[in-house]
Amino acid sequence: MLEVYNNQEAIELSDALLEWLEDCGQRAYPLALRNPANGGGVLPELDFVEISLVDDETIDLVHRDFMDIPGATDVITFAHGEIVISTETARSYAEEYGNSFERELLLYIIHGLLHLSGHEDAVPEERKTMESIQNTILKEVYTEFCQ
Repeated sequence: MLEVYNNQEAIELSDALLEWLEDCGQRAYPLALRNPANGGGVLPELDFVEISLVDDETIDLVHRDFMDIPGATDVITFAHGEIVISTETARSYAEEYGNSFERELLLYIIHGLLHLSGHEDAVPEERKTMESIQNTILKEVYTEFCQ
């Protein structure tokens, strides 16, 4: 089970968008399970994945407190089944890369699910593999079900 929570006020998000993200995330979930790495991660063991949409200030605090890295980032994934996503960073990157805001948020959900499925992106070779799988899942979910 996957649920999306809006824990920010920086960008207005409609209930319809939150439901859409949840639905698309549910469709991406089994695809992430079918693409494990490094022993499969914790995703198969989780009963629940929580997606927390936050602002840049909040994700900066999480980044500092849990990873000792200052500054906002796009997505942080915790092994207990929480994916924290900055809506402000998503909006900025969506504009930079020519994506819709909704597609960018979905990309981060998929990215987090892949981390929970054992993928890492700190090493260039692993990042390349993860991005390839991430883009395949995004294309399938977004194009076939969520566009």
